[in-house]
Amino acid sequence: MQHVGNEVLYFETGPGNAVTHRLACGETFEVQTQINQGPWIDLLPEAEQEHWRERLCGGNPTSGCLFVEGVEPGDMLSVEVGPFVVDPVAYTSFGGANGAMPGWLDIGAHAKLVEIRDECIHWSDQLRLPLAPMLGFVGVAPECETFHNGWAGTWGGNLDAPEVTTGCTVHLRAHHVGALLHVGDMHARQGDGEICGAGGIECGGRVRLTCRVVKPAPMSLRFPRLETSEYLAVAANDKPAEDAFRHALVDLLHWLHEDYGMPYGEAYLLLGQVLEARVTQFVNPTYTYVAKVAKKYLPPPLAGRA
Repeated sequence: MQHVGNEVLYFETGPGNAVTHRLACGETFEVQTQINQGPWIDLLPEAEQEHWRERLCGGNPTSGCLFVEGVEPGDMLSVEVGPFVVDPVAYTSFGGANGAMPGWLDIGAHAKLVEIRDECIHWSDQLRLPLAPMLGFVGVAPECETFHNGWAGTWGGNLDAPEVTTGCTVHLRAHHVGALLHVGDMHARQGDGEICGAGGIECGGRVRLTCRVVKPAPMSLRFPRLETSEYLAVAANDKPAEDAFRHALVDLLHWLHEDYGMPYGEAYLLLGQVLEARVTQFVNPTYTYVAKVAKKYLPPPLAGRA
């Protein structure tokens, strides 16, 4: 199995990033992600601390730029997320002000190191949080522009959606030959809103992924689609948050119409009863809104759409 290491880190995503690995369509591979800069650096020998502060010169590093053979512009790249192995030292921090909490409350800057073992996050001597690893960043190179890795949009990117975990498939529209996939920003768990800014429980670790391609992408595929055996979801980004919600809702309606044959009116009335929607990230340049529906409420998919 091919291993993608963290020797080459990118802090922005765009078509100019040099390819570091080539992957066959359908190949399962492993990615070693790099934890963000944080208080964990203070635990290192003094000689190593400056090295890591200089190397981690931006946020949300992705491990290389991955070229998926057989992917052409206009195809749908489907990234299947497999099991995680999370490193034992992690952290969360708050700088004192961000999009979720302006500085007027005067909370101040705070950071917390935590240990991860026995499938738990050891928050304190009294409190253990269940481990729930996820990938904050899964994206392809945008068509023309380059964005720093705080951004997310129709190309994917820094979604910070807890749904992107084992058993989830992320569907993205490719804009370039090979898609130029970027993966990183692992969290050991994250609450909705990502209100701390630096996480989630920021961590490094390994995750297994498999990439497949659908030719061509569905006509209506805009924002990333998230799919499991139990639900369909769209993760959309915009500011203000209500615009992100509208994007996610529109794209979910198109998905139900095209793949499940549901008339728009019927689909909309049904979503009015069973839709689950929330802001999963409220601190990046644009907010992430996830809108999802359980498959148990849907008719069988159309032939060739399963």
